[in-house]
Amino acid sequence: MTSSADDLLDKIEETSHSVKLSGKKGNVDKLLDLLDELIQLSADRFISLGDTEHFDIQDEDNEKQYIVHPDDLIRARNYCNLVLLKLISTELMFNDDKDDERIERASRILSHMSGRGAAGSITRRWHIPYLNADGVRQELLVHLHEPCYIGNDIGFKTWGAAPIMAKKLLQQNIIPNISDCSVLELGTGTGMVGLVCDHLGAADIHVTDYHSRVLENVAYNVKLNKSRAKVSKLDFIEFVKSSESNEWQEAKFDVVIASDLLYEMEHAEYLPIAVEKLMKNDFYFMIPLRDTHWNEVNHFEAKMESLGLICRKMEQYEREEEEGLVQFRYYEYTR
Repeated sequence: MTSSADDLLDKIEETSHSVKLSGKKGNVDKLLDLLDELIQLSADRFISLGDTEHFDIQDEDNEKQYIVHPDDLIRARNYCNLVLLKLISTELMFNDDKDDERIERASRILSHMSGRGAAGSITRRWHIPYLNADGVRQELLVHLHEPCYIGNDIGFKTWGAAPIMAKKLLQQNIIPNISDCSVLELGTGTGMVGLVCDHLGAADIHVTDYHSRVLENVAYNVKLNKSRAKVSKLDFIEFVKSSESNEWQEAKFDVVIASDLLYEMEHAEYLPIAVEKLMKNDFYFMIPLRDTHWNEVNHFEAKMESLGLICRKMEQYEREEEEGLVQFRYYEYTR
């Protein structure tokens, strides 16, 4: 955590203490401002520059994945939980025209500090460094809006494999002729990988998902990043199962790319068939390796081989996620 975040947490602790002692309106408003600043900083994510074999190793600037770690939000909540609950319950009011606003802000802040699943929408800024053709360090800033999400709306979060794929695309130039390629992303989620492909100059980029609400958010992120990417609905399972003619049945793309798409056995069965139908040349894929999903991984690999698709590269990485150290596997397939 950076010293500025340390300073911010110290101010939150000090101001919370002052509110508990005096209950002054000025201190309450200052505390809400400080908490809003902390939450916005907590949305920033930093990707390292350099060693892709050990993804957790940081570059010479010693950047961290987080400015504000999720644990720091817990620390802040412990400082101010009582004050926020008093505002929400109207026990702490000042009988002015900002009381309703304070209640709304306190409710939103407490939700954000209670975990991502309970939080409202947030826009993250992803900082992805890379070296340009002259070896000069540059940074791509990707803004990704994540709505509040519940139930099965998993496309509303940027899952761990997407940032690693984005890192490889930018830092390793894994698709060297991308400017000549039509690219299809399956299961785009918040759109990170497709947006990076567009930044790299893909001749044509289609980002797809199956859920209408996810697609609405992706369209918002495309606009937010001023991208040329085209947003379309594509359920790759229904695509494989359907015998009806549609816009995808005859479509072919130079490159198909995807991440985090093996969390059900049905995906492991039908994703390879969809890829074989949709790709002309190459398929790039990144997944987490979790103990609960080895059957899906093994089935996917066997299915790809049975369709005659050749795995020309397989690599493994590890990365620190909120739930701990997670292993990832990267694939490149060709015909």
